[in-house]
Amino acid sequence: MPDEGIHSQKKNSRTEDQQSADSTRRLGFIGVYNHSIDGKGRVIVPLPFRSLLGDRIIVGVNMAQDSIAIYPYDVWEEKVDMLTKLSREDVSAEFFLARFAMYSFDGLGYDSQGRVLLPAALRELFLTNAQGVQVSGTTEYVRIISDEQAKQEREQFNTRFPNPLEAISEIQARARMKTNEGL
Repeated sequence: MPDEGIHSQKKNSRTEDQQSADSTRRLGFIGVYNHSIDGKGRVIVPLPFRSLLGDRIIVGVNMAQDSIAIYPYDVWEEKVDMLTKLSREDVSAEFFLARFAMYSFDGLGYDSQGRVLLPAALRELFLTNAQGVQVSGTTEYVRIISDEQAKQEREQFNTRFPNPLEAISEIQARARMKTNEGL
């Protein structure tokens, strides 16, 4: 019987660790880092991101297919499951599933310096002639874009939302209206 107590304590400890990891993951990947791509096509994944990504990662495209994404395996699997289910309901989704799968690369771990190889196919799509990249967090994955694309996205955001607080207030008002319509 004493052994059950020891196993029970270990089980509870693991559960607490898992809960802590889940809580951290819920916050998502936050922050932005500027890095370069080395001559072999590798980029440093910042330590805070590596700890959230875990050991098994998928390097591929994001769902919008406008950047490179590094996914924790379980998040990538959820995306594939969603696209698979959607393709059964609407055949036109098969194109997105095929492209998402085609540009997904498994087995690309970190080297001793925390770098990940970005496959040539992805570099050709998104980082042609780019030396500098922006490695940023999203809620579910790490996003990698060229410095030039990052600059363009900042300019587009500032043009579209010259007053971000006002835009957020408008979104909140629309959300409240939808909630009230549902009642």
